Amino acid sequence: MEITKNQNKAVDDIVEMVVSVIGKGSREMDVTEAISSTARLAGSFLFRSFGFKVADAKPGSAMLSEEANTKGPQLVQITHAVLQNFGIQIDNDKMSGSNRKRAESDFVDAIAKVQDPALVIMKKNDLSYEQMAQSAAIATAFIIQQSANIAPEEGFGTAIYHYIEGTKTFPPEFSDTSEKPTDTKAPAKEKTESKGGSKSWWKFW
Repeated sequence: MEITKNQNKAVDDIVEMVVSVIGKGSREMDVTEAISSTARLAGSFLFRSFGFKVADAKPGSAMLSEEANTKGPQLVQITHAVLQNFGIQIDNDKMSGSNRKRAESDFVDAIAKVQDPALVIMKKNDLSYEQMAQSAAIATAFIIQQSANIAPEEGFGTAIYHYIEGTKTFPPEFSDTSEKPTDTKAPAKEKTESKGGSKSWWKFW
């Protein structure tokens, strides 16, 4: 699987968007909410790539599908591979259900906060839903790598839980404003270190 330059550009935008929306501008945020936000986003955009046309489905409804079973694991594989590139090894013996922490936030409420700005990022970088999902999976790995106060297995397990949730849950509609042409110029970034660095301007705790 080849990740394009535009997908890599989207990763930075996704992380900063989550800091802005979920962290409400604070440089510190709850790590479970941060990881679950990008993982839900990845799963939900992958779900949208399936192209289901269900007239009577309500947001939050479970939508089991062969597509989710087939394509969903790619999000897990991407995150695992990126963590390995960061030098983080996942100990399979420590992976258990107890490591899959569930976000306290409701899926529909949480995804509604991030999906509109994520759609802007997707359009800005000329990505498909599936490509955007892959970028969000990379962003998830980055947040896990930056989360020094939890074990990597806990962060990875949390991501897996919310990937499954995202790929198997009917999402809310995008807002009207997100569907219209919008100014996609990225906001000025504060100086940050590269993803391989030990610190960034945000902090997950």
